Amino acid sequence: LKFGCLSVRTAWHAFADCYRGRTHSQPPQSLHGQLLFREMFYVLGACVQNWDKVDGNSMCKAIPWGEDEALIQAWVEGRTGYPFIDALMRQLRTTGFMHHLGRHAVACFLTRGDLWQNWTVGRDVFDKYLLDADWAVNNGNWLWLAGVAPFSAPYFRIYDPCPGPKSSLNAEQMGEFVKHFVPELKAMPAQYIYSPWKAPLAVQQKAGCMIGKDYPMPIVDHKVARETNLAKFKAALEGSKGGAGASSSAPLLPEKFGPGRREDPGPMRSFFASTSDGVAAKGKGGAKGAGAQGKGRGRGGGKRSEVGQDEPGVARQVGSTEKAPQQQQEQQRK
Repeated sequence: LKFGCLSVRTAWHAFADCYRGRTHSQPPQSLHGQLLFREMFYVLGACVQNWDKVDGNSMCKAIPWGEDEALIQAWVEGRTGYPFIDALMRQLRTTGFMHHLGRHAVACFLTRGDLWQNWTVGRDVFDKYLLDADWAVNNGNWLWLAGVAPFSAPYFRIYDPCPGPKSSLNAEQMGEFVKHFVPELKAMPAQYIYSPWKAPLAVQQKAGCMIGKDYPMPIVDHKVARETNLAKFKAALEGSKGGAGASSSAPLLPEKFGPGRREDPGPMRSFFASTSDGVAAKGKGGAKGAGAQGKGRGRGGGKRSEVGQDEPGVARQVGSTEKAPQQQQEQQRK
């Protein structure tokens, strides 16, 4: 898509063909949802003045980010002392690729989660190393993940850089990914792979990796940094509101948030249109509709709710047993 080798329309209909007759996720989680996000960022990139900047950007909240070159360089080079973050950054610099959940993790870590550095720094690093770097999408995703955009998830949802088995980052727990990109830890037992500083000295010696010598100690304490950054982010938001509502000097939000609205309304709610047969998959009796996550998928609980509209032919709640007008007409003709 980025290089123009595949059209968006071709991709959209190819996805629809794959969906036909199958139970599948709905936007924003689905592949169709990802295409819609891409188009949203393209529209915003074309319409929003200073889309790629902090100042004069109506899609960017004013946050007093820090400027610490040592922290930035440790993040870029994969020397933060957090193996999951370091492996991802080394993967980026080595291959020009990073899984989208990895992008979530490293972006949160650099900005509001741990290091408190400006999102534009990370944006520039991604632009430099990603093979598929896309100006509109790259800026949109960094605005989103830094928590500074009207469409961002709540700023207080911070990823743990030492992901456990229940983490929404869906990180594998044997550490094979980390051991590949951070070979210093190749002999570290799996139970310590994401927090090697917790390994007893005897374990570190046996693994041939002394933390603080062969591999760095964490450059920040995640729990302390998290609480500190949450307090700073909250103070910045309250300061921009002037203590009582949104400042009259704050930029207007897009019309979809309401006429004349300046204050951030919080996380967006996802809406999607009903589609023709085959695009929206149906379970037995409609009990498990197109967006049903099912048990055991692990990542469904923390997602934004997918709420439909009640108008006929526009959008319906996921899993609804109500039939679309077109289907009703077809049955009546039969």
